[in-house]
Amino acid sequence: MSWNSSLLAGTVHFDPAYINYTFEWKQFPILFATLPWIYMIPSFIVICEISCVYLQSNWRKSEPGKNKHVFLVISLSQITCFALFFSDFWMTRLPSTGVLTSFCATIPPNHWLKLILFSALYFNYLAMSFPFLMPVIRLIIVTFPKTHTKINTNLIRYGVPLIFIFPICFTFYLIPALGVCKQRAAPYPFGAVWIYYINSAFGLRNSFFHLYNLIFWMTCSVLANVLLFYQVGQARARLIRAQTSGASKKAHTSITITTLAMITFYVTNGAFLLMYIFYYGTNSYFSYAEIIRPFGNDLQTCVVTWVFYLTHPAFRKSTQDSDMVFSTSSFRRRANNSV
Repeated sequence: MSWNSSLLAGTVHFDPAYINYTFEWKQFPILFATLPWIYMIPSFIVICEISCVYLQSNWRKSEPGKNKHVFLVISLSQITCFALFFSDFWMTRLPSTGVLTSFCATIPPNHWLKLILFSALYFNYLAMSFPFLMPVIRLIIVTFPKTHTKINTNLIRYGVPLIFIFPICFTFYLIPALGVCKQRAAPYPFGAVWIYYINSAFGLRNSFFHLYNLIFWMTCSVLANVLLFYQVGQARARLIRAQTSGASKKAHTSITITTLAMITFYVTNGAFLLMYIFYYGTNSYFSYAEIIRPFGNDLQTCVVTWVFYLTHPAFRKSTQDSDMVFSTSSFRRRANNSV
């Protein structure tokens, strides 16, 4: 199959300089591709533990500080974030090392490369939407204390499938597109490539779809949190009477901190996206932000996961059990002494 040279302009495909490229170990993209696994592997283990709590808990039995809808949303959100990291690793971090450059230069643009790109974009949109459900679920709990379980069950039943479907609305233009490998702009060295696309429907680009979604979901999440805090303030006396256990209070604080940590993802992601739109490929110092952009995306995966895990009482069972044993033994000693 013959390819139009203008269609391949800006890519590495069939370029002799890239076909003969020799991979070199001593380059900073190598470090940036290996470093994230140091903190991502432990974070993934914690994500699995959070998901296990949701899957193994007996939700028919009420436990202070545990809500099945909250655990489901956090599990889905963090699994999605890790999937985003993994797909972005194949789209940007690994190709940037140069290990695939020569191979990419010998193959034509194809739909397999596009699938890698599509996966990264798809999970990115999911990672933007799931955090919005957190304050909404808590707002329903506060506003409808007697019927919140039924309402949230319906919200999850219909809301989660819609969230999984909606990214298609912002990636449909990739259907006729082909995935390509392109040289990354400075300060990346020669041979550092990444996966992009050509021949999209109507010439549409993802950058502005991404930006508008960030603004929309961040606005919705902030408004939902503001409304939630207002409702909590209005019903503070009622909540204090209802949440008598220490576990409930600690869980409430944990989920609040976790929800606020999720919002930081919108801010960091939006800042890096704006710098990419306006400065990528230029001589501006802001163009260097593209180097640390993937680390900004890692924030939601790691920070939210560890904040929730380290602050929620559901993961302190061993401590609670030991305290209960101590308290029981102390009670028995006092009872014996009194006899």
